[in-house]
Amino acid sequence: MMRVLAGWIALTPELPVKLLMGRQVWDCAQHADLWGKRLPELRALAHVSEPPNEAFVRFMDAVESREGWEETLERLTGIYRVLKPHLVEVYDAHLACANPIYEPPTRRILERCLGEERQHVADGVRVLEALADTDAGRVRVETWMRELGTLLAAGGGITGGEE
Repeated sequence: MMRVLAGWIALTPELPVKLLMGRQVWDCAQHADLWGKRLPELRALAHVSEPPNEAFVRFMDAVESREGWEETLERLTGIYRVLKPHLVEVYDAHLACANPIYEPPTRRILERCLGEERQHVADGVRVLEALADTDAGRVRVETWMRELGTLLAAGGGITGGEE
């Protein structure tokens, strides 16, 4: 997501969107760094990034595919109406299951990431709604949100359906 957002900055003509993405790329980098430090402590490979399945790859390819100058609504929809809200759900579910006695470092990371991701979604939706200020714009948002939601569900989400 960080790489996708960073790549879109140059493709996006609207200044408020560029500023939003730029700020959030930095936050996403901080999140990746936190997880990169935590995963080896859990005896997990920190620098190995494998998708959960091919269906999730298709979802991410679809999100990333909206690179046209005029596709800002679709870019914002993919991130702020589909991917980040899903990430918030997954983080929230993981936090609910994380043991407060022996997993406080993981819980602190989840709490920080959750707070920032929720703010990202709120900020992104606010910008999206300001840009999608016509019936045609709102139809584009709803249509793309449904298409991406179908693809995300087909892949079982970020976790591939395994919790």
